[in-house]
Amino acid sequence: MFLRLTLLCCLSITVPVTAASTVFQAAVTAFDEPSISEASPLHFGSILNTSGSTCSLDNSGTVSGACVSANANISVGLIDISGLLANQEYQIEVVGSDNGILRFQPAITVDSIVSTDSDGDQSVSVTTIQPTDTMTISVHGNLEVLSELQSSDTYQASYTVNVNFQ
Repeated sequence: MFLRLTLLCCLSITVPVTAASTVFQAAVTAFDEPSISEASPLHFGSILNTSGSTCSLDNSGTVSGACVSANANISVGLIDISGLLANQEYQIEVVGSDNGILRFQPAITVDSIVSTDSDGDQSVSVTTIQPTDTMTISVHGNLEVLSELQSSDTYQASYTVNVNFQ
């Protein structure tokens, strides 16, 4: 019984007592997500209509492969990204597509850095820090015909531009 009273006595002594308490606030400033818009559409010009034909477009607008280099429609895609936070690190990612007719493997140029789809997963990215709130990236790459095309028809393959915080 004496041991039990001693334990109870000691336990009640070890209970902490608050000497002071103050509440503080965590603050944050909200911002909008970046805006992505197409300044100039990506166009490979004309490509041979047979399955397996490939056309490459580099960041200077030069095509090679089974495509016509004299086509006036040839242009790299220019994508404007605005609403960035200056000096924030971003990952700019472009994802191509395979729609059963065409396969687009993108390449991008960001701040003179060219990134190509070296592993064939139809995705490329560049990490960058921008000193201002806007930037323009160029999109180019490889286009492959997966099934025979009808001559003179226009075909499209989509791509997606993602801006990710790092």
